[in-house]
Amino acid sequence: MKPSRRVSLPMPPWPPGVLRQRVSDLEADILHHEYVLQDLKEQRSAVLSDLNLVTYPVLTLPLGITAEIFKRCIEPGRPYSAWAPLVLTRICHQWRVLAFATPALWDTIDEIEFDDGFAAPRHPQPETFISTWFSRAGTRPLSLGIMCPDTLHSVSLELIILQHASRFQHLDVLADVKSLYDFNPVQPFPILSDLALRCLRDPDDREGRIQLFDIHTAPALRRLCLENLLPSMVIMPWAQLTKMSLVLIPLWECLDALRWATSLREFHRNSPPEEEGQLVPEQRSPVNHSSLVSLTISADGDEDILPLLTLACLQRFELGGCFGKYLEYLDGDVVPFLSRVSATLRTLKVGMSPTVPIQSLQPLTQLTTLELVRSVHLPFNTDIISALDRRSSPDFLPRLQTFVVSECGSDQVDDELLDTLGSRCDATDAAHGRLESFSLIWPTFEYSSAVPKARLPLVNVLPLRALAGRGMRIHIGTRDQNSFY
Repeated sequence: MKPSRRVSLPMPPWPPGVLRQRVSDLEADILHHEYVLQDLKEQRSAVLSDLNLVTYPVLTLPLGITAEIFKRCIEPGRPYSAWAPLVLTRICHQWRVLAFATPALWDTIDEIEFDDGFAAPRHPQPETFISTWFSRAGTRPLSLGIMCPDTLHSVSLELIILQHASRFQHLDVLADVKSLYDFNPVQPFPILSDLALRCLRDPDDREGRIQLFDIHTAPALRRLCLENLLPSMVIMPWAQLTKMSLVLIPLWECLDALRWATSLREFHRNSPPEEEGQLVPEQRSPVNHSSLVSLTISADGDEDILPLLTLACLQRFELGGCFGKYLEYLDGDVVPFLSRVSATLRTLKVGMSPTVPIQSLQPLTQLTTLELVRSVHLPFNTDIISALDRRSSPDFLPRLQTFVVSECGSDQVDDELLDTLGSRCDATDAAHGRLESFSLIWPTFEYSSAVPKARLPLVNVLPLRALAGRGMRIHIGTRDQNSFY
């Protein structure tokens, strides 16, 4: 008898209701896991955000404070990606939005140059770039420095200036003189207060006249700088100017500009190298200016203007460069000029090489501030330190209140200087003022310079603090350091 064979029968299918419930449960599980995954992602994002705030606490500041930091702590106006304000737009999204929304960052372009067709173009379309930049400035007054190296872009230069004429407060133009000749003044400049016109080279044609605006349409203009451009070539509201700087301008043109600028308060001259054909002194008529209070001459050769000036109200005089350049003209030009202005002069800033002759300062009985610049041997072992000692020279600069030694080649303060400062701590009578402030300002260097910054001064702090206790304000360090004793 054969054994029976077991036959496997298929399982009966799940009832449809059970299958539907199973599918529904699986979909619910999938949806739940998706919710859990999304929640985990949100938690991860929040943790990373909190971590960023810990790593970069500046991001916790209110946006208004961050914007104020941007305005106060950066140097805007450089239209390059590595400089502010454009670099702020590349840090993070929050700063990008904030930078574009801060008008004070976009009201200035310090320097932008047209593409000259030879070098790699920086801004081949400056018109569009400038318009986009200034559009972020809202209604703020604008400041522009622009270079147009040839006449190819003279029309574009004119369009840029006229397009923003009503909002310019400061304008600095460096261009070929022919580009300036071609300018057609059709727009007023109602708030323009500061104008600089610089010529790239000596103009060959001096017959034309340059006019950027009608003299009645720039009522706020007060400060003017002309470089390598004769004042006689420029139509300008001279009588309303209060500050003027003339660079590479011959003497007789400087004198004419002083005659025209009757309200001038500050004048700075940087003369050109000696040229043949200049007028001899007998042909130069002097200028009597009754409003000028500040005069700066900054290079060898500038002293030729001093004998031709009568300045009844001069209060500040700066002899730039090193005094050694003026030694040849000391008796004939410098000392007589100082004698003429001694009754009003209050501030004298002069370069050293290595020292200022004492006789040049003797007439300055009303001087209150003396600054000696680039002093090789100061502040010790020099005639001027000895002369300032009131015990031996009571009538030398009797009213001096502020004594500054800047860009000094020494970082030491010796006993002789301390004794000299101490002798001037107290006023003996009404004719002899008290020295209230002494500053020894170290030179600063560019970051690329191999020269290290000055060391801490080799000085006994106790005598300095004793002087400070007697009321003298003493500063030793760089100009920006807060290192008062």
